[in-house]
Amino acid sequence: MRARALFSLVAATLVLSACGGSSTTVSLHTPTVSGSAGASPSGSGGSPAPLPTPSPASSAGHPATAHCTAAPSAGEQLALVSLRGVPGVVVRDITDIGHPATRCTITGGSQFEFVSATKISYIVLASGDLGAAGGLYVFDAATGATALVRSWAYTGFAGTVYAWSPDGTRLSYLNSDTTGLTWHVLSGAGDRLLANLGTVPGRGVSADSDDAFTGFSADGQYVAMEQTFAGTTRIQINHVSDNTIAYSRNDGTMAAWAGTGAKLYFRAASGVMSWDPSGGVVSAVSGLVWIHPHASPDGSRIAFSVLNAQQNHVGQVLDLTTNAVGSMSPSPRVGAAFLNASLVWYAGETPCTTASPCGLGGPPLSGQTYIYDLSAGVETGSIDTAYYDAWPHAVGES
Repeated sequence: MRARALFSLVAATLVLSACGGSSTTVSLHTPTVSGSAGASPSGSGGSPAPLPTPSPASSAGHPATAHCTAAPSAGEQLALVSLRGVPGVVVRDITDIGHPATRCTITGGSQFEFVSATKISYIVLASGDLGAAGGLYVFDAATGATALVRSWAYTGFAGTVYAWSPDGTRLSYLNSDTTGLTWHVLSGAGDRLLANLGTVPGRGVSADSDDAFTGFSADGQYVAMEQTFAGTTRIQINHVSDNTIAYSRNDGTMAAWAGTGAKLYFRAASGVMSWDPSGGVVSAVSGLVWIHPHASPDGSRIAFSVLNAQQNHVGQVLDLTTNAVGSMSPSPRVGAAFLNASLVWYAGETPCTTASPCGLGGPPLSGQTYIYDLSAGVETGSIDTAYYDAWPHAVGES
């Protein structure tokens, strides 16, 4: 349902070194589109059609190694995480949160996301350099098969942002090469260009203000893009049925769909706003400067970070019924994301102090991670050292 770029000091350094100063442009482009994993309905509806036949994958890099001891199945609550002391990324069955179990292990790749309870997608890049070739793969945990969805010859900044529709039949993604940043939806009807966003001027990156995101509404009727790097369009929402624009604006950042219906929340200069097809844009929380929002799968909340007076991040949560903002731990925490409807994962930060202020790269991580139980108001330590995704994403998925 949702995906965003995770910007770090490494990413900011990449932009600066690639640009070589403000007079140089880092550009992004539409890679060659290819696909073979799954099926997709045509633009006019009707029976699902297969995704376009993939082009040769020689430039995409080898797929990750993946295997399962017991394949997950529909109806289970799952998490894609890294575990302390365990190589690779694992699929954890957290249906019984008191007795979580590792189902699958993936070694290699990045940008992991559930397509469904039994399919996981990821990106492989030929190298860590700007402009590396890449490929998007899907691993089917039920069969053990891996399929190439699409491959491209050049990866520019924000060129690895993608998201699947709730039914797994459409792929929304941002592309790049030396001509500009573009937004596409790939389905059985082909590859549709939704927006030509322009080139990315050379500059530094603020992890607390800059963002790139795409995602489908929980009801699957709308698809959104949000980015702060190229051109003037910052937020655009399109109808899935005919690809026409439902809403667009030239300001805004840090967007997230609610976990039910079709309501997009985003940050503007005045605070957090929301858009839906019946009511348009309204203010949700005036003055709130949220960072990297993440919706709960039951549609009731959005977790996020804010900066405190010491410039550390702390976790908070927005109640989508009342628009009330609640706190979690007052200690430095970053990357808040839902494991299920009531459990939030986040990572600890080293406190910034007057004696030891945090530098341009922001607060360093402490190496500790935590899970906060919203129902009990209790935080506990976690062996999940990194979070990638959880399933289900939204109401109606199983």
